[in-house]
Amino acid sequence: MEIDKVILKVRKLLELSKSSSQHESAAAVGIANKLIDEYRLSQADLEATTQSRELPEEDVDSIYETGKITQWKASLVRILTHHYGVSYWLSLSKSATGRKYTKFRLVGRKSDILIARYMFGWIVSECQRLSDIFAKGKGRVYVGRYCDGFVAGIAEKLIVSRNEAKKEAPSGAIILLDSRLNEAKSLMYRLHTNLETIKSKSTYQSNDNAYGLGKISGKNLSLEKAPKALS
Repeated sequence: MEIDKVILKVRKLLELSKSSSQHESAAAVGIANKLIDEYRLSQADLEATTQSRELPEEDVDSIYETGKITQWKASLVRILTHHYGVSYWLSLSKSATGRKYTKFRLVGRKSDILIARYMFGWIVSECQRLSDIFAKGKGRVYVGRYCDGFVAGIAEKLIVSRNEAKKEAPSGAIILLDSRLNEAKSLMYRLHTNLETIKSKSTYQSNDNAYGLGKISGKNLSLEKAPKALS
């Protein structure tokens, strides 16, 4: 199955899962991600047997571009790129009008970048949609904590779905898949020799109830509709 067909199938699954439920979006992410990981493992297994592989490259576009970095979106970039074997770096730029902005630039295999980019866009959209329901009128800080929790729940969901996908995968495919991130990082540092490491920290330290609600939304697995969407 080609990557475009996989993304189309994932898109249909995620669109079918939309509702006002706190639990359904993240459950759909888990199922969609298992489908993605199974595809990536099958491609890695093919590489192991044919000795032919896709090489990492630098993406010409950014996955996230902003004048002011939103912490939960930056965390989501870090989580998704690590999960899908893609490296990223921050490019600081200035527009013709003098406006400063930051671009999150990607390096990795084209297929992995396409997946990371699509999942980032969908998860951001879902978090914003659900926060409009469950954090409406409670202020920017509450919304930020809700989305922090949502992303943390998604991170746990990705680990679970990855482990499920690995259960029946050949060991050689798992090793090749796990090596993609190092390959991407190696290319990134060859292309950009002056990169500096920046430690990020959350700007939201209060409203633990909002964080907990968001995390529940991000990791709950009790979804009955999403499995049917794959059939």
